[in-house]
Amino acid sequence: MSGMDIGGLGARGMSPWRSPLRPIGSEIAPPIQDPQRIERKTPGAQEGAAKGFGDLLTGALENVQALQDDTSAKTRGLALGEDVDVHDVMIAAGKSEVAFNLVLEVRNKMVEAWEKLSRSVM
Repeated sequence: MSGMDIGGLGARGMSPWRSPLRPIGSEIAPPIQDPQRIERKTPGAQEGAAKGFGDLLTGALENVQALQDDTSAKTRGLALGEDVDVHDVMIAAGKSEVAFNLVLEVRNKMVEAWEKLSRSVM
């Protein structure tokens, strides 16, 4: 086989998702931090980096829309004969589909939770 085998490991037996320069397990464990340098925040204090649930949902929907727009632009470019590779279009479509399905499942879980709450209150 040319680059990948069936098991998902590269030609040299390395996972395509892990850099060969990083030791195994470095993707999982967070870097060790000096306890003196960790900033303590009060639970009620919200700064620019802290977002509410609505902001997170809005950001997720904007991300899905951007991925769908990118897929549409690449598909249009391919159809018009521009310099767009078919595999780039397929990768963009796959990313868009996965992101959309994730947002759809989050919506389904929220509706399900709302229905449970509604039943328990009545």
